[in-house]
Amino acid sequence: MSDVRLVVREPLLDAQQQVAGYEFSWMHDSLGASDEIEDTHKLIDLIINSADDEDALASFRYRRFMRAPAALLLEEAFALLPAGNTSLIVTVEDLADAAVYAAVKLLRKGGYGILLRGVDMKALDPKQLVLSTAIEVYFDPDNFASQARIYGVLKNSPIRMLARKVSNWQEYDACGTLGLQAFAGRFYLTPRVAIQKSAELNPSQAMLLQLMELVRNNADIHQIEEMLKHDPAISYKLLHYINSAGFGLGFEIESMRHAIQVLGYNPLYRWLSVLLASANPATASLILMQTAITRGRLTELLGKAYLSRSDAENLFITGMFSLLDRLLGVPMEQALEQIQLPDSVLDALLSREGIYAPFLNLAEACEHSADAPMMQSSELNIDTDTVNRAHLAALAWAQSLEA
Repeated sequence: MSDVRLVVREPLLDAQQQVAGYEFSWMHDSLGASDEIEDTHKLIDLIINSADDEDALASFRYRRFMRAPAALLLEEAFALLPAGNTSLIVTVEDLADAAVYAAVKLLRKGGYGILLRGVDMKALDPKQLVLSTAIEVYFDPDNFASQARIYGVLKNSPIRMLARKVSNWQEYDACGTLGLQAFAGRFYLTPRVAIQKSAELNPSQAMLLQLMELVRNNADIHQIEEMLKHDPAISYKLLHYINSAGFGLGFEIESMRHAIQVLGYNPLYRWLSVLLASANPATASLILMQTAITRGRLTELLGKAYLSRSDAENLFITGMFSLLDRLLGVPMEQALEQIQLPDSVLDALLSREGIYAPFLNLAEACEHSADAPMMQSSELNIDTDTVNRAHLAALAWAQSLEA
């Protein structure tokens, strides 16, 4: 696959470190006006066609943010997207056109979110603000005092302020102090607490790793049940995941014995890995857990047509565990010493080599910002549409686990 343009997502967090929404865009260098219009049409079609039905489209848990070119605002291209979870990014420059202003006013009245880009914070225009649900700002760590004065004007306003280019959790906290309510940047891929080389695993993490070893080795069911008795919370959470919509069983699993009898050992291993992702709340933010789960599912879906069915669980684990060091708060080598994994998984995790590595790299590319370089790859022959559909399917699947 060469010169592939992917749909990429960027999570937007709120002040409680919860996901407020995802911005969807195309991986590209720069686009002309006609290219942007065509690509926005394609993005709208992709989102609509990736949903099973209108209910699924409307029930997506998080807001979808996307750039709204003036020409498409005038032709009502966004009307097919549900207003309740759609926010359109509109530039102040476009709003200067009376027809565009009128179109945005109708969309705002219809319930769509409007994120304004290019606002002059030193000369706020009430005519612009009345249309917006949020405005973009850019955090500057070197000018905290002046930003405090500027942003203080809107601090108690219903209009949310979205901070762009937040680079770490310290800046996230600083933005919160300034009264900003939403945050974008790749800081979410780092743990809230720095990774410590001498850090010890907590009891839940250690037990989950032991359980994963038992399951991988097809231990007796009674042996697994006995270990779970030491931490009933793990059993409860595990059964919650297995009974979630993401597994799609259609009936309820009532015990670990029932789970193993119905599912088998390999799927059970998957759910234990999902639990492991949330076993250290001190270091792993919710978005980091969601990213790991989505990356695992996407890695699996991308390799599904190219590798054997027996590789599916390994692909999922490869994607999930690519963030294991940040999830557990320990170095990757130390984390991997705790559990026995196939060499093919270790090769992908430690050196980005082997049969799983190209699928992991492609899944990671879907998380890059829109100005990331064009992805060059001759290792895989997956068409762009397949990748993008798998991406949205993986995100929806990860969301279903939260239900």
